[in-house]
Amino acid sequence: MTMSESTQSSEAAKKLESGAEHAKKAIGAAAEAGRAVTETVKKHAQSVLDTGKEHLGAAAKDIGDAATAKYGEIREQALTVAGDYKTKAKNFQSDVESYVRENPLKALGVAIGVGFVLGVLIRR
Repeated sequence: MTMSESTQSSEAAKKLESGAEHAKKAIGAAAEAGRAVTETVKKHAQSVLDTGKEHLGAAAKDIGDAATAKYGEIREQALTVAGDYKTKAKNFQSDVESYVRENPLKALGVAIGVGFVLGVLIRR
């Protein structure tokens, strides 16, 4: 081997070593970049998850408040309707009592007739 070949060979070996060293550094930098991207993605995902939880909690509260308000409305309507029927029942009772006092024999006849019909129906 001549001196020129030896120098070229030595030069080539140095270049190969330098290339290998650069490749190792590039791999290390790529791994570090991958770790940084992973951490960034994790942090962003956690932030988005926390925001989603907050919105979900607010939505649940709003739905609960709406349900409570609607329950109150329906309850008031039911109380009003119940009061109306109670008044109608009292008026009906009063009318029946007045009729029975004014027409005791007719009322007795109607009661006996209704009792007889119910008795026949129940026996079957």
